Amino acid sequence: MHTQPHTQTYDVVIVGGGPAGLSAATTLGRTHRSTLLLDADSGRNRASLHSHGFLTRDGLPPAELRALALAQLSAYRDVEHRALAVTGVKREDEHFTVALADGSTARGRRLLLATGMTDVLPELPGLTEAWGLSAFNCPYCDAHEVADEHVVVIGGDGGALRLALQLSRYIGDITLCTGGETVDDETTLGLLRRRGVKVRTEPFDRLDVDDKGRLRAVVFTDDERLQCRAAFLRPPTCQGSTLPEELGCSLFEDGSVEVNDFQQTTVRGVFAAGDLARRASLPFPASQIVHAAAAGSLAAVVMDQELLGEEAMGG
Repeated sequence: MHTQPHTQTYDVVIVGGGPAGLSAATTLGRTHRSTLLLDADSGRNRASLHSHGFLTRDGLPPAELRALALAQLSAYRDVEHRALAVTGVKREDEHFTVALADGSTARGRRLLLATGMTDVLPELPGLTEAWGLSAFNCPYCDAHEVADEHVVVIGGDGGALRLALQLSRYIGDITLCTGGETVDDETTLGLLRRRGVKVRTEPFDRLDVDDKGRLRAVVFTDDERLQCRAAFLRPPTCQGSTLPEELGCSLFEDGSVEVNDFQQTTVRGVFAAGDLARRASLPFPASQIVHAAAAGSLAAVVMDQELLGEEAMGG
């Protein structure tokens, strides 16, 4: 892995150094494709203590997983990594020019967006401090570790009810706290109660969290405390970058970038991988790192094949 002091044109420019971007860079490095990996280190899981579900790396802290991937990338001389944010992008003929935070620019024949999504947390005191530490959104990533604890699910909509139902399979002590929301789905509510899930519909003021981000209790408006050790909720999300919109990529109603089976967006030459994108056949984007890594590798293979075809035709 080397650093070029001047602006140059790369086969691929990757924006985002999470699992998708790192996986793509590794695949491209192994095929000797000149690749620029741009990363501002603002990943969605940066507050988490551990990452889970990634084969042979289960439980590794996200920062360590990232550091390990970057160290391994140094073996590939065609991959350059710059710890810089991208401030803009535009298409020029058959290339994409990206503007970087230090005032420089770089050009790529292909562009991979791996900029992720951002969780839009509700204004609940204590939630920000607990997020990623004892308050989570993904049961596949974080529920196993709290299976023997008292867990609360926050919310009263269909997503929260389904999340509570899913967790009730292997967590024996769950309380659904709607925060004053009225639950209209009486069928699911009755099923939850039959499975031992307690339901609290009164409003609450805050989460009581210690100085290490560990949840201690939900505090209701009358100061009553519900002791608990973890919370799950499904906050809305938004794109982690404005680049998909700037480029004119089509988005689904949930804000996800539309891609096909090959991670291609609706803009020619622009690919997207990770939780920012999904296919039309999926109802929601996958948020696990193993899925992001797989999508990044697939995008890299398809980009390499596209470039190979252009080169064979003299392009």
